Amino acid sequence: KGRLIVSDQFGSLYRFTPPSAGSPLDADAIEPVPAKIRAVNGMVWAFGALYCGVNDYEQKIPSGLYRLTDSTGDDQLDKVELLREVPSRGDHGVHAVVPAPDGKSLYLVTGNNSKPPRIERSSPVRQVWGEDHLLPSMPDGRGHNRGVLAPGGIIYKVSPDGKVFEAYANGFRNIFGGAVNRDGELFTYDADMEYDFNTPWYRPTRLCHVTSGSEFGWRSGTGKWPTWYADSLPQVVDIGPGSPVGVNFGTGTKFPEKYQRAVYLCDWTFGTMYAVHLQPRGASYVGIREEFVARAPLPLTDVAIGDDGAMYFTIGGRGAQSELFRVTYTGKASTAPAGPGADKFAPLRRLRRSLEAFHGQQDPATVQAALNHLGHADRHIRYAARIALESQPVASWQDAVLAQENPAGL
Repeated sequence: KGRLIVSDQFGSLYRFTPPSAGSPLDADAIEPVPAKIRAVNGMVWAFGALYCGVNDYEQKIPSGLYRLTDSTGDDQLDKVELLREVPSRGDHGVHAVVPAPDGKSLYLVTGNNSKPPRIERSSPVRQVWGEDHLLPSMPDGRGHNRGVLAPGGIIYKVSPDGKVFEAYANGFRNIFGGAVNRDGELFTYDADMEYDFNTPWYRPTRLCHVTSGSEFGWRSGTGKWPTWYADSLPQVVDIGPGSPVGVNFGTGTKFPEKYQRAVYLCDWTFGTMYAVHLQPRGASYVGIREEFVARAPLPLTDVAIGDDGAMYFTIGGRGAQSELFRVTYTGKASTAPAGPGADKFAPLRRLRRSLEAFHGQQDPATVQAALNHLGHADRHIRYAARIALESQPVASWQDAVLAQENPAGL
């Protein structure tokens, strides 16, 4: 209905209809949402309900995935259902809920201080989370996350009723948001570890292309995987120091085409929203970052696109003053909806997805399909082929893999 629903970090939900451009919001137009829920970190309207990722630092209600509905037909969200508890603590817990491109499921984004719940569906992520370091890993010198081991932050693929959870990707530090582009590809913005500054294992905040079964190598202390590890996937672009929060694409904005296609990343610490302009490259993407909105202070928390074609973003958190901003375009460039762009790499993405279709499934056809691409020149295709193969009985492929002459296929 074109309304915005907003959350208090330690309180409840509110909703309102944005006023016309150039007009401020009348405080009397803000309605409390009657649903008895609090500490919502992320939410999305889908399947006729409001799905909420609750991360309650004060532990007054369980953290996890909730569904809010109108039980009486009076246009008020009053029924609260806990679909799945995801035990969490601190800032690095349960965050965004994102519609999956299949139109049948949701992604739930969680950080590295959440504990995996029960996982029902055969998962593309191999749940073999031993750290297996050749040399002992040193924990952080200041004690941060001492004893917190792999898998780190996980993105789950979840059925609308919350009864089926599947670990879709892992190995993140503290991912807060996620968004899907026009190609149906998922992206997230992962955190750095500020205490690692000036060490060889420091990894800046970074935009990640999240594919089926992907692993991004977060490990506590010195154990983080370098980007070149074949067991993991690389970032799309490094951003730098900061605290990643909300993520969204510009799809639906009345912006020039370039900005409709961009992905927007919010950094809480340095008060900057980046626009990253993606270009297909192989079976994935490369990106160029641009500072889009910045101010000191501007503790960004999330960004949404309204039905009016405007961008809305919020600031606040940890007791800071909360504010709501609207971004509109003024200029002569066309703001007509962007159509499909030229993309010579689409066949490679289709090949990668055809291999991902085998992830978590035991299918005899998988073995030959995966063996054909274990040594592919594209890293994302090699990775998809390997995960597909690892879903099959080892005896069905072990001899064929060891007979490969291409080292990239081993």
